[in-house]
Amino acid sequence: MLRRTPSASIGAVLMAALALAGCASETPRTLSRDMTPPVPVPVPVARPWTPVATQVSAQPLPKMAALPASVAPQSPTVVPRETSAREAGIASYYWQDQMTASGERFDRRAMTAAHRTLPMGTRVRVTHMKNGKSVVVRINDRGPFKPGRIIDLSEAAAEQIEMTKSGIAPVAIERAN
Repeated sequence: MLRRTPSASIGAVLMAALALAGCASETPRTLSRDMTPPVPVPVPVARPWTPVATQVSAQPLPKMAALPASVAPQSPTVVPRETSAREAGIASYYWQDQMTASGERFDRRAMTAAHRTLPMGTRVRVTHMKNGKSVVVRINDRGPFKPGRIIDLSEAAAEQIEMTKSGIAPVAIERAN
């Protein structure tokens, strides 16, 4: 039986370490002063824009098979930016301090309102449908985001048309020019 000595074990470990060190023989590269950066690649110059009409051939388009009515493309429906000169629906009011979509700080004592589509700064007359009271407000925010509601009033505007107790009210809105 062979007996192992401590020096033989150390020698075997050193031989294994040297063999493994040979696998990583490439030294890491460092940037020296004599190494120059790569040459920049030339960027092609953009050609001037040519209208599409001049690029299309004068040949007629090929006939396409007719699609069934259920899949045939339909003319797009144009939705106006402002739904109408007069809208009717449910109004609510809000009082929390926050930034408005127009960038100004919300003031619950100002005669302002939030509407989904009317341009910022538009003045509208809001009329309570049950008591007939009305108020003119300036649109400075976006909303309401609850289905079925058409306008969010500031607390002061809501008090003016007496809807703060109920929180919501049926109203009609129209531009006030």
